[in-house]
Amino acid sequence: MPDDNRFAGLSDAEKEELDAAAPEESGSEDGDDEGEEEGGGGPAFEFDATTAKSIYVRPETLETLEDAEFEVEMLLRREHGIRDVTGREFHDAAVQVLAEHADEVVEQILDERDTE
Repeated sequence: MPDDNRFAGLSDAEKEELDAAAPEESGSEDGDDEGEEEGGGGPAFEFDATTAKSIYVRPETLETLEDAEFEVEMLLRREHGIRDVTGREFHDAAVQVLAEHADEVVEQILDERDTE
């Protein structure tokens, strides 16, 4: 198998496919519509300003992440009037918060290894 990234170009192909779709069909499954809705004035940054990266977690961890995303969306809606938060905004903010708490990540990894 070549050393090249076998997934390179997939996001470009998907974007071209979405651009070719009718306007009402061009939204993505994680709510990344670019239009301005009530509150917030639209996403903090464009999709093109992102980089895709896979993460590998256990199913229960993924479920926890999805629950956290739901809770964040509800808090933004209820307390700040933001109704159009995108998946990329959530993931970007989550990684930034994670990076600010490296010591807690170390503790979690050590705890997980101790329980195995």
